[in-house]
Amino acid sequence: MNLFGLLFPSGDRSMFMAWFLLCLGSLAVLWSVTEPISGPYEQLDPGVAKAVFIKQALWMMISYVGLLMAARVPLRYLDNVAVPLYLFSILLLLMILVIGVRIGGAQRWLALGPLRLQPSELAKVTFIIMTASVLARSKDNGARFATSLLSLGVMVLPTVLILREPDLGTSLVFVAVWVGMIFWYGIPGIILLGAGSAAISAVIMFYSESVAQQAWPWGGYILLLVGILYLVRWNIVAKVILLGLNVATGIGIPFFWDKLKGYQQERILTFFDPTRDAFGSGYQAIQSKVAIGSGGLFGTHYLQGTQKGLAFLPERHTDFIFSVVGEELGFFGTVVLLGLFLVIIMRGLNVAAVARQPFQRFLAIGIVTYFVFHVVVNVAITTGLLPVTGLPLPLISYGGSNLLISSVLLGLLLNVSSRTFDD
Repeated sequence: MNLFGLLFPSGDRSMFMAWFLLCLGSLAVLWSVTEPISGPYEQLDPGVAKAVFIKQALWMMISYVGLLMAARVPLRYLDNVAVPLYLFSILLLLMILVIGVRIGGAQRWLALGPLRLQPSELAKVTFIIMTASVLARSKDNGARFATSLLSLGVMVLPTVLILREPDLGTSLVFVAVWVGMIFWYGIPGIILLGAGSAAISAVIMFYSESVAQQAWPWGGYILLLVGILYLVRWNIVAKVILLGLNVATGIGIPFFWDKLKGYQQERILTFFDPTRDAFGSGYQAIQSKVAIGSGGLFGTHYLQGTQKGLAFLPERHTDFIFSVVGEELGFFGTVVLLGLFLVIIMRGLNVAAVARQPFQRFLAIGIVTYFVFHVVVNVAITTGLLPVTGLPLPLISYGGSNLLISSVLLGLLLNVSSRTFDD
């Protein structure tokens, strides 16, 4: 193998270039975040240490090695060891509940000397591999329902353990990835319809109970659903099951709400009305929208963001780093950033569509769904379209664990793209 083959992975070059440019963009934004703002405000402490930039640069090099290794690992071998990899990640998640390091009220890390490992990030990789392996082993249509249930169990176990940490944002990643993979697998439309309508029932019940404090919105939805079910030509059993699922989901929401932590409840309530706690839980969302809005079309120029520089914007190097891009580089800068993610997503969908082996197809679609969910939810949070859940922007936000895992997943996607026509 020549030097070029050693230093660069095989597979889709467009996806690799998008990864490289996103990592460089992350370093550029983190340098800006750690630089003091100057000018009429004189020199002010940025509030984020320069060590953040240095650590991210080191993690980028480690992640590059991880990407290269993932791009070259034999996929058949990966399929064969899916079960032990998955069980190992579950073991780590169980250890978190016993000996995990507690930071800021959350117990999400294992201490390994000076390093901290976040097992939930590793679990994302092993979960996608395990689910792809399960779905790929379904030999005929008669086994589809049993296979779907087994894959659901594979998803539920890590999701419940991560909710216990608690980490609502990361747990939702597992649910979203499972939905994407099971949809690609070919789950019956009635099941998707049932899940979708149940989600609508849950949202409307939450609004009725906690925001409007009136029962009529959810009651109106149930009456509308009854009318629709009366008109559609389904058998009575399917109608009863769908209606019962919506009623049960709606009734269960108040119990689920009581199980959430106080700060999680406040974040959701503040999403509907940020001004209810403008200097508390609503502060991040308000300042994020101010930062993005102040950027306009072309931004305030690199290193000159005042929301970032004056430390008005919390978590500007992690969950709200997209707001810094919006402020300093403006609308066009965010379009370029999202365009690079779009390259990964669209090329990844093409890889999944043409892959010959079932395991490779499901692996590819799981990875694509991972990137879609992370990007869409993070951008929606920073623009005020979703409540704050603490989900990073992959390859951009500061954080070694997420950068490494996102790079490894992209390496696996490159691996699949290089084996598109394997028998």
